[in-house]
Amino acid sequence: MTKDKTAVVERLKARILPENRIFVRKNLAISAQVEALRKEKGWTQKELARKLGKTESEVSRLLSGLHNLTLKSIAKLEAELGSDIIVTPLEAHKRYKSTEYVTLRIYVPVQATRNELAAHYVEEDEVGFQKLSSNIAV
Repeated sequence: MTKDKTAVVERLKARILPENRIFVRKNLAISAQVEALRKEKGWTQKELARKLGKTESEVSRLLSGLHNLTLKSIAKLEAELGSDIIVTPLEAHKRYKSTEYVTLRIYVPVQATRNELAAHYVEEDEVGFQKLSSNIAV
């Protein structure tokens, strides 16, 4: 891009209101979440539209990332998809604050003898590993 074009682009970017940037970012994130849940269920947009009582083109606009979704429409999507789309940071902290324990198996290599082609792996003692939840809401 030439210097003049770059300057124009930068001036235009500077004129975008912060709330508009946030609106687009959050709307795209919600759309991506709905799309992932829809695919996880194996539904087409047409099936989702039928469940929501909307036309396929209405659902397409909802999922475009630029439609102004209301809390009511988000709640309806959550009810139909059976999963959260939006979780506030406070809610996420309360919900995911618990500690989870998992067990790891550690395998260590054992030197191969002259007659063997590759090294063997034997299981060492099981080791408890504490997984701590993050304070970051996703």
